[in-house]
Amino acid sequence: MRMNRLAVTAVAVVAGLSLSACGGDDDATDTAAPSSPSATSAGTPTQSSSPEEGDSAGTAPEEGAADQGSTGQESGGTGKIERCHTDDLTIKASDATIGDDPTKAVAVELRNTSNRSCSIKGFAGVNLLSSEGAIPATRRDQKDDGTTLKAGEPTFFGIFYKGNDSGGSGVKIKGLVVTPPDERKSVTLKWPGEPSLPITDSPETTVEIGPMGSIGQGG
Repeated sequence: MRMNRLAVTAVAVVAGLSLSACGGDDDATDTAAPSSPSATSAGTPTQSSSPEEGDSAGTAPEEGAADQGSTGQESGGTGKIERCHTDDLTIKASDATIGDDPTKAVAVELRNTSNRSCSIKGFAGVNLLSSEGAIPATRRDQKDDGTTLKAGEPTFFGIFYKGNDSGGSGVKIKGLVVTPPDERKSVTLKWPGEPSLPITDSPETTVEIGPMGSIGQGG
């Protein structure tokens, strides 16, 4: 009887060990299962770092493009001298008649009073304001190669006309309107020459002008 009980007890122990082994497998499986989400969460930072690198790479070309545009503008704005505008110039007129010369002259000075150099070429627009209306000046047959006026430098042109020797009142001159070459803004000046021009029926013009640089200061 004792032997039978020992045999039963041994069988029970063996069965218990078998069940424990099976239970251990289940526990191992349950423990390994959560490792899969852990691997996924470990991969997440790698995915999030990729957009950050993409943003950084997109910034560099934009900065490079801006630098190229700035350089192009700087190189394109050098080496050109702009023409003289009316607002760049101080304009004066003075009598320039020499002695008893029958052809009278007025010298018009255009001085560059800006802080830059400017170019000037050709003929100014000139009208004498008279009691009979505006008298336009006719251009003389002279050429002008142009000149560059540095800040503070002047140039001159001449107005040439016939004096009134008729003994009558003639055409009274009230003022002088000067428009620099290629400009639309004019300057009205006091007329420094003879007070009147002769009245004539001749088609010959009574007022002529020369180009820039056609007369010196004082005649």
